[in-house]
Amino acid sequence: MRRTAGWAAPVTYFSHVSSVTRRLAMLIPAVVLVLAQAPGDSVSLSAALARARATRGQAIVAAAQVAEARAALRSAGAISNPTASFSHSGAVPQEHFLFDQPLDFLLRRGPERSAARARITGAQADSTQTIAGLVREVRTTFYGALAAGISERLVAAQSLYADSVAALAAARFKAGDISLLEQEQAAQEAARARQAFSVARQAAQVADAAFARAIAWGEARAPHAAGSLDADLAEPRTDSLISDSLPVVRAAVADSAATAALARSAAASRIPLPTIQGGAEWGDPTQPGTLGVVGLAVPLPLWQSGGGPVAEARARARRAAALAGETRLEAARALSELRARLTETGQRARFARDSMLPGAALLRARAVHAYQAGETGILPVLDALRSEREVGLAAIQDQLAFQEALADWSALLGRAE
Repeated sequence: MRRTAGWAAPVTYFSHVSSVTRRLAMLIPAVVLVLAQAPGDSVSLSAALARARATRGQAIVAAAQVAEARAALRSAGAISNPTASFSHSGAVPQEHFLFDQPLDFLLRRGPERSAARARITGAQADSTQTIAGLVREVRTTFYGALAAGISERLVAAQSLYADSVAALAAARFKAGDISLLEQEQAAQEAARARQAFSVARQAAQVADAAFARAIAWGEARAPHAAGSLDADLAEPRTDSLISDSLPVVRAAVADSAATAALARSAAASRIPLPTIQGGAEWGDPTQPGTLGVVGLAVPLPLWQSGGGPVAEARARARRAAALAGETRLEAARALSELRARLTETGQRARFARDSMLPGAALLRARAVHAYQAGETGILPVLDALRSEREVGLAAIQDQLAFQEALADWSALLGRAE
């Protein structure tokens, strides 16, 4: 490249710019992988989970689900209360005291209690899913806020790089070493970097707001997620799991068992068990004393025999059984999908962190050094800056994708940690 006599004048300035770019070269990898201390309240993942469990309504909902199912067991198949009546008539005997004790509960008690026990099992599985869903929400918003904050600082560091290159280009143009077009290209890239920083800052604020909502943060200023985005980046063991162990399947199977038991109860209710009648009558002058009354009342299925309720209950049982089968299939698909997501996102995240990020930083450093030495034009430098920014943001998204897959995996398994 052509050099002019004016090139020697800004040597001190170029040395200063060179030192700035060297410091930034060491800053960006740390910014990408480690969360710097941000102003305001910082909340770790463990603290966020503890706060969510203590403040969000899901914990109350989960406990109420199980309590409701256990209360239903106490009333399932309950012994029918007797009916007592007293009457006075003008005819003898004048006083009548009678009671009726239905016996139909004897046929329904066993199946209804079986259904209630199955409902408890289903409620426990649903409760596990409720808490696991809360944990998933907190984990995804936590890592989303963490990734957005790291992206913001990455773009901020890239904006400093672009400003440094623009200043270097302005000095070289002033020295007569480059054209106006090249200097304007560098200035345009710096302007684009500042715009990108504004977008990243907005995304970080939105992510912080979502995180604050997930942990019921009552203060006006949203907290900052404090942690490492590449935590637990090693792939978890997933080969020994089966779909029947998942809470969603256990809940569906329990619902199927409950509806099947209720269908048996509806069928048993068609049997006409008698009602025991007893009591006493008195007030007949011709027969002093009290007369005992004992009898049976048998329902007569003249107008309907209960076939409709039995058909409905059996249809519900068939539907629940079919849904349980579909839930098994969907759970098996979800397991396979999440295994693939964990494997592939983990590999991409590790490769981006260990290979692509250092390579992009090295290329950018070499491009800037070559530009400082006058060995290349501005376009390779701009391309290296953009490439490093894109690689850095992509690496953050890869790590975020792994953390989201891990959160989905834990929620599917019903883990509440």
